[in-house]
Amino acid sequence: MKHRLLKIVSVVVLTTILSACDEQPPSQRAQQSGDAALAPGEYTFTTEDGNRMPYTVAGAGDVTVVLVHCWMCNRTFWSEQLPVLARQYRTIAVDLPGHGDATAERDNWSVAGFGDDVAGLLESLDLSNVVLVGHSMGGPVSLRTAALTGDRVRGVVAVDTLHDADFEFSGEQVEAFMAAFESDFVGACGNFVQQMFPEEGTEAIMNRVRDTSCSRQRAEAGLALMKDFGNIDMPGWFSEAGVPIRAVNAATPNPTEVENNRKYADFEVELMENVGHYLHMTRPEQFNPLLLDAIEEVLNAT
Repeated sequence: MKHRLLKIVSVVVLTTILSACDEQPPSQRAQQSGDAALAPGEYTFTTEDGNRMPYTVAGAGDVTVVLVHCWMCNRTFWSEQLPVLARQYRTIAVDLPGHGDATAERDNWSVAGFGDDVAGLLESLDLSNVVLVGHSMGGPVSLRTAALTGDRVRGVVAVDTLHDADFEFSGEQVEAFMAAFESDFVGACGNFVQQMFPEEGTEAIMNRVRDTSCSRQRAEAGLALMKDFGNIDMPGWFSEAGVPIRAVNAATPNPTEVENNRKYADFEVELMENVGHYLHMTRPEQFNPLLLDAIEEVLNAT
């Protein structure tokens, strides 16, 4: 019974928070400001601490949608959304440092630091009319980015994240959960990923997520980020973002506490039934229209 309780808590805890290079020609680098770095294609942005952060651009338009992936994931996890969004908006999908094809040369890993990274990209490209879409950990990253970039960001769309601004990432069960990852990152991560796919017929996607997220090479950054989740001041981050927040969340197992969130921000949510944490990957035909509606709501609210 104790083991079962820990498994349930592990899902609730982490999914609540979670929950090319130098060879490129100069015209392909984000640091060269202007239209060249915003035309459809592949580019690389260099963060303040020297990490290379690849990003993909698709579509065009006055509004830019920036897709921010989850913990230990990458920009290709948005493959079912990128072409759909690009029909209406310029769309950018990024790899955060330590993830995907990005470099991982960083001494101190933090969610707030990723907010700095994405803010730096927006400023480098001189973007305005931005809607940030963040899955799991990408939700709080998006909140920090909005707080740092002022009027550049119109709003945030959360994807199975930002369930409860008053949730506290602490306690004995959280410590036990963290200890499991510290003793066996690959095994604990694999078990954790498996729990987040309740839908039938999603084994291939589950294996892809597990192989990507649970790599031993990612353990250092992954563990450091998990330890940092407890440092997030979620009420403050909600408030400081200063923009409308819309969410497309799984209905279970994590209830979205709408009234708690509304204490700190303009917040609304659409719930999807019978889906897991990676709902944008497993049920894109159901998810994508809700995402488009949420983006439109953000734009109409500002």
